[in-house]
Formats: sequence, C-alpha cells, structure tokens
Amino acid sequence: MIIQAIILLDDLDKELNTYAMRVREWYGWNFPELAKIVQDNILYAKTVKLMGNRTNAAKHDFLEILPEEVETELKEASMISMGTEVSDLDLENIKDLCNQVLSLAEYRSQLYDYLKSRMNTIAPNLTALVGELFGACIIAHGGSLLNVAKQLGSTVQILGAGKALFRALKTKHATPKYGLI
Repeated sequence: MIIQAIILLDDLDKELNTYAMRVREWYGWNFPELAKIVQDNILYAKTVKLMGNRTNAAKHDFLEILPEEVETELKEASMISMGTEVSDLDLENIKDLCNQVLSLAEYRSQLYDYLKSRMNTIAPNLTALVGELFGACIIAHGGSLLNVAKQLGSTVQILGAGKALFRALKTKHATPKYGLI
C-alpha cells in the first residue's frame, strides 16, 4: 500500500503542476500580471475561480484567500492590466480547470495524510530517521519493507542516493547534490 501511495503521490504532483501551468497560461491572456502577484498554484486557482474576469476584481473580497497587501496589489493591477478580453465560455473552461486543480490538491493532501499514517504504523523507525516521503521512496525502491530491512546499510544508502551515485560514476567526479528517485 505504501508503494502504491508514493507512486500515486508522485503522479498527482506531476498532474497538479501540469494543470496549474495550464491555468496560468490560459488565464494569462485575461490577466497576465496575476502570475507574478500570486505565485502559489493553489492560491492562484482559488483566486481565478473567485474573480472570473479581471474586471470583477474590485467587486470581490479576497481576504479569505490572500493577505491584505496581495489583495491590494491584485486590485490595482487588474485596473491597468494589459490582458485581453476573454469570452464567457473560456472563463467557464478556466474555472472548470481551477476546480480540477483544487480537487487534485485536496486529494493529494488526503493521500499524504494516509501515507503519513501508514508509514508511522508500519515503519515508525524508518519514518523517525528519514521522514515519511523519503522512507516511502526507499521502500518503493527496495520493493518492500522486508527487502529494505534485509539489506546492508550501504545498499539502503544507494537506494536513497542512487541518482547522485550514478551521476558521479558517469562524470568521474563527486557531486554535492544527492537525488532521490
């Protein structure tokens, strides 16, 4: 279950990033300045969903989502934005995509909580040493917790830093970066 959860978590992160990028690119036609004002993908999707067309920015209260200074900057930028007008159909599709981003983010959060719970139950020592995500990745690379438990410490170290090891062997020199997966 841990292996499936960590793989799914990785897939969800990729999908979330792809969808969030699409929201930014698509909505950028209407309000390109918003991407620099709101940098967090989830907050960006919530803001776009609430605001709709940039001309509606002055009508809405964003304080539940954004800090006051960011809200002020957003409202000022919306009035002088260089964005083009978009159709209602485009805005509906953008809002639907925002709903998908928010839904995936919520599911990712639930899955992370599940993974955290399972790791604390099944591998509490490994979790205490390296954390939930890293421990789950090591278990996934090893094939199972039992396989990881049977391996030497140096083998487990290679599982965790495999990319860095092979990169160093390939380039014939050590690198300060250690990668996971």
